[in-house]
Amino acid sequence: MSINIEAFGAIVKRFADHPSSQATPDYVARILREAIVSGAFPAHMLVRQDFVADEIGVSKIPVREALRTLEGENLVRFERNRGARVLPGSIGEATEIIELRKVIEVELLIRSVPNLTETDLDRAHTWIEHEKTNLAEEERVGDINQNIHEILLSGADGAFGHRFCFILFTASERYVRLHLNDMESRKRSNQEHTAILKACVTRDVDAAAQALKYHLDMSQKIMMEKLRSEIADRDI
Repeated sequence: MSINIEAFGAIVKRFADHPSSQATPDYVARILREAIVSGAFPAHMLVRQDFVADEIGVSKIPVREALRTLEGENLVRFERNRGARVLPGSIGEATEIIELRKVIEVELLIRSVPNLTETDLDRAHTWIEHEKTNLAEEERVGDINQNIHEILLSGADGAFGHRFCFILFTASERYVRLHLNDMESRKRSNQEHTAILKACVTRDVDAAAQALKYHLDMSQKIMMEKLRSEIADRDI
């Protein structure tokens, strides 16, 4: 499998337009993570560190450190004398991640709802409306989805399990992107986010938990269908 050079160039430009700490391993990791989950770097591809460094405009040192970060996220694996290879997603990994999210996120939402402020609810509403009016904005679908979930869970940010959500969000990004890669899935997700928010606004903890559980169940169902199809195509 070969790199989509045009797509990778667009990703680098997009991040350069909104720089945070350019040339740092974290900055490079965000670019490479996006390249992998978007498919610009396809499964099984060897990542050429010199090419990445030249395209981003950094030395190879932050690229190497960024790849080590992605190795910890199970997105790449280092091979002796060859470098880092992009790992394919798997049904087993996707199932494990979504099942953990169903346990941890639902529990955190139950803790979060009573503590959400009007500002939190207004922010969630703004993001959900942004999601609704920008359904064609496929390149940002993962960020929008994560922002909505993070805000709704923010009332439980003191809970021990809250820190694990960010690990799970990162680990599930490639699968979230897969299941939201068509307009109908994005419309359905937006409707489910709206239902969760409505329950949060009325402080109906049980309804909020049920709505989130349904949302994650539906995401898992569609995700598995698309992942099985992708794996079948990959094996042909």
